[in-house]
Amino acid sequence: MKSVDLAILNYKGRKHLEHLLPSALAEAEHYTGSCRVVVVDNQSGEEEELWVRENFPEVVFWAAPRNDFLFSYNDFARASEAEIILLLNNDLKLKTEFIAPLVRHFECDEVFAVGATSRDWDDREYTCGPSRLTRSHGSYRWAYDRSSQDLQHTFFTSGGFMAVNRMKFLELGGFDPMYRPAYCEDVDLCFRAWRRGWRCVFEPLSVALHRETGSWDEAGARRLKRMLLRNSLLFQWSSLPMQKGSLQRWLSIMKVSLGTLLDKDVGWLKTFTTTLLEWPRRLRGDRLPPVTEKELADIQERINAPITRP
Repeated sequence: MKSVDLAILNYKGRKHLEHLLPSALAEAEHYTGSCRVVVVDNQSGEEEELWVRENFPEVVFWAAPRNDFLFSYNDFARASEAEIILLLNNDLKLKTEFIAPLVRHFECDEVFAVGATSRDWDDREYTCGPSRLTRSHGSYRWAYDRSSQDLQHTFFTSGGFMAVNRMKFLELGGFDPMYRPAYCEDVDLCFRAWRRGWRCVFEPLSVALHRETGSWDEAGARRLKRMLLRNSLLFQWSSLPMQKGSLQRWLSIMKVSLGTLLDKDVGWLKTFTTTLLEWPRRLRGDRLPPVTEKELADIQERINAPITRP
């Protein structure tokens, strides 16, 4: 079996690590290959490090150079020597037989990432599933299909519980900092992998219980929506082809803008405008151009292709 670093992203998350680390250590011991449990810590401070070392001495505590959210994985991947890095949020608890079903897929050299599925903290319902890219009114969507829990290819795997081939991850340059602080960086990463001819897989046999990190008040929910809007726009504009029926898209945007203004939520329109203005500054000379319609159709065909369990 391939060597694995089970890398848990953390920032002052002791209340979450208390639940995750025991299950992570149990799964690492159960795995037949080499597997380290590593806390990738975003500068939580000495007290957090001491607590991990005293209570879980088997765990490697790796301090990120700075608090860079999920992008600290880019630094960790360069420091790691494992063949596979299993990226985990800290607000999880792993169910039994979590690691091996993910790692087996990497026996095929075409596989870049394998995503687990998730259920709510009380283990009552699925909160994740495979994803497909769809179009509607001149815009793109890539939501999870929670009702589908079968082995299959997926448009992207969740950055909260996914395994990646470390060398391929580095070859792609890791997560793109354009998406700081968060959201859509995993979508972009997986799409770049599909463009390279690699594959992303959804593996329902690996299950994590996911505890939401807190409730959002009205202001917080709006900030979240604006962050999602900004990064989804950046991904679409940087990676996907302009579509026929662009008039439909602009009419849809105008309709949503009018609705948000009537609701006295000017943030949506402000976010769209500021994203549009910042977009030219985000273009880099080394950035791939958006896919053509033919390339996108070929990728879609590969995503829809059946897959057999290794």
